[in-house]
Amino acid sequence: MKNLSIAALACLFAANLSAQTNQTIATGSGYQKQSYVKLSAGTEKQVANTIWDIGFSVFGQQDAGVFVNESEGSSMGVSLPEVELYDALTDNFDEQPDPAFLEIFRLYNTEKSWNYGGFNEVRDTANALDFGWGLLNTQTGQITGNRVYVVKLRNGDYRKIKIESLAGGVYTFKYANLDGTNTVTKTVNKADFAGKTMAYFSFATGNFADVEPAGGYDLVYCRYITPLFDPGSGTYIPYGVTGILSGRGGQVAQANNVNPATVQFADFQDSLRADIDVIGYDWKSFSGTSWSLVPNLVYFLKTAESRVWKLRFTTFEGSTTGKTTFQKTDLGIISAVQDAAALGMEALVYPNPVQDELTVALDKIPANMHKSARLEVVDLNGRLLVSQQVTLGQGFQVFRMPAGTWSAGVYG
Repeated sequence: MKNLSIAALACLFAANLSAQTNQTIATGSGYQKQSYVKLSAGTEKQVANTIWDIGFSVFGQQDAGVFVNESEGSSMGVSLPEVELYDALTDNFDEQPDPAFLEIFRLYNTEKSWNYGGFNEVRDTANALDFGWGLLNTQTGQITGNRVYVVKLRNGDYRKIKIESLAGGVYTFKYANLDGTNTVTKTVNKADFAGKTMAYFSFATGNFADVEPAGGYDLVYCRYITPLFDPGSGTYIPYGVTGILSGRGGQVAQANNVNPATVQFADFQDSLRADIDVIGYDWKSFSGTSWSLVPNLVYFLKTAESRVWKLRFTTFEGSTTGKTTFQKTDLGIISAVQDAAALGMEALVYPNPVQDELTVALDKIPANMHKSARLEVVDLNGRLLVSQQVTLGQGFQVFRMPAGTWSAGVYG
């Protein structure tokens, strides 16, 4: 007789389904603002592009990302000055860099993760101890700075900057004029920014700016720089785009050439990616006279809280207003069976051990539960063995999963 032991059964479902609604967000005329968007509240917080210059990641003990603010506006169709970051090619803060020799050493954020920004891009990706601006000492847990950078501000002034350390959750950095005058030392204590993704510093004020909304955000709608192919030169060149980045802990799946009215998250959940630029900028295109949207394109965003949103863009007004509108559908919380009680449900899996057929009983299914659910059985290595799509109804339901073809073993 086969011994099929069930440690737990994963039951994926969505709760608290909301109706489809529209939300309009904006970067302002000339793309001169950044918009931090909370989908559940239908809100956005707009801040001027110029409110900050560099940002320090502050969400955990192991992160050490430092970013440059790549958002720049435009006026009369011409891009406004932006903040520029350069590798000074030295670890000696006392040296005086010459900006004329640094043009080919400009650094950019990759917009792939909130863990690594432009200051991290020179790191050796094969060395987990290398954060670009400094190296981690595993004995002390401290990252010590070993590189100087040059920042060109929007007014054309230059500052050299060195992040000296990250120790005990506190960044220490110093900056000065290129000739070493007006040296300033600052600290950033992550504990002072609980619940935030970054601490945002302005050289103009010498202080940190209030950027992110209370309660966090799901999307950032802003300008940023990304490499685009230039047919003339046959190479990729850095180019400013207007796009959307997903918030920390989010995952996004892109569904191309689908019927937006009928497409299901279950068909794309295996395509979820943690890259923050999956939505990005290319859901729209410019013909030379007007903007158009890519047809039959849908995004599924799974937030850090495991809530899934279905998003489809419906308008984009360009630099005149910076406005875009999207349809959003709340597909609810994607949870496991052990979380059923938190949603008012009860679950029972039997018999255990099982031989030929596994029974899953769900009780107290709420009336507002999303109709589609997925029952999954995985082995202890996390490999998916069985996946069964089911339809939920209010109250009590029983589902059966044939187990006759399963190999002997312990499953979860």
